[in-house]
Amino acid sequence: MNTTNSNFGTPDFQDADRESGHIIAEWLRRCGVERKTILEEMNDFGESIGEIGEKSFKQWTSDGESARRVSGATPELRGDRLIALVRWFVHEHAHRSRPVMNTTELRRLMGLYEDLPVKNRLQFRRILHDLEVQSGEREADFSFANDWKGRLADWPVFCFVLDPYWTIRASTSYEMALAGYSEEDMKHWGWWHRLTGSSQGTPKYVTNSPRYSLRGPYAEVYYRQQLERFCAATEPLQKEGDPRYQALLKLLDSTPRFHELWMASQKQSPTVSQSIGIPVPFFRQDGTLLWMLEVSTMIPNTPDYTLIVWVPLNEDAAEYQGEIRRKADQSGRFSRKAFFIEEFSQYFTPEQRFALGVE
Repeated sequence: MNTTNSNFGTPDFQDADRESGHIIAEWLRRCGVERKTILEEMNDFGESIGEIGEKSFKQWTSDGESARRVSGATPELRGDRLIALVRWFVHEHAHRSRPVMNTTELRRLMGLYEDLPVKNRLQFRRILHDLEVQSGEREADFSFANDWKGRLADWPVFCFVLDPYWTIRASTSYEMALAGYSEEDMKHWGWWHRLTGSSQGTPKYVTNSPRYSLRGPYAEVYYRQQLERFCAATEPLQKEGDPRYQALLKLLDSTPRFHELWMASQKQSPTVSQSIGIPVPFFRQDGTLLWMLEVSTMIPNTPDYTLIVWVPLNEDAAEYQGEIRRKADQSGRFSRKAFFIEEFSQYFTPEQRFALGVE
């Protein structure tokens, strides 16, 4: 008698479009190995996958009305069983002269099981990565990272990019969601400079700005120290009398409160090291407080661009950052994953474009 711990009858187990069964059944057909043999060998490719009944296994590997998705009494068991099954086919694929599977099919299968526990999703990604290397679709080097613009759109990172003038060259939708920005904000030049970071056209350091409250009671100290860091970082441009730098200062000085903060910063010695991450509070409009570490690194093969990344400082912040990412993806609030200053230059005057470096 076949005994199996499964979630038969639940949406997780039903293979409504028969896609899962179709993909695995095709692998089975290509390798030509009996189901019973695979079932006996699967324990060598997974962590404690338990006893699997022959009837259930046949349903997982069938194409047609009897097809069912891989199942288990718990999400963890279900994920471990699927990974073990996929690993078996990968192992078989590796020593066959004719291919058993391909990366397109594996990606389709991954898309059907997006509700797996995170460990299993990452195991899936590793399997795909190794298959891409094996098939020659991916080189085992870091050349893929040279295209920083392409990677910014691909990687779900809370980050933005600065040039030596502290103009924001690019930002991800996740960083915007973290700080509470919208795409409409980017139509104002002030959004594209770190010192102003304007929302609805109002600089962040103006007390009635929607962004001022983001730093809570630390706002004044934070903005003053940020300006001190800007002065230290751009000192060579100032000493050279760089025309763009002078135009930028004139543009910044036209915003409310900037002159006041600038004069205050000139009376202080820099109080924040440039070489370490800086803890920054996010007092978000949803009532949460997230402490993030501001970490920066130079981007190779660029005009001295710097990548600024927000790293959560505790477990709760890391977990909530994941929720912010999911909401940003699912809400339709952002039209794409990454935004670049050149895409919004039509909203700027010639003077603003020159100061921001988009002439």
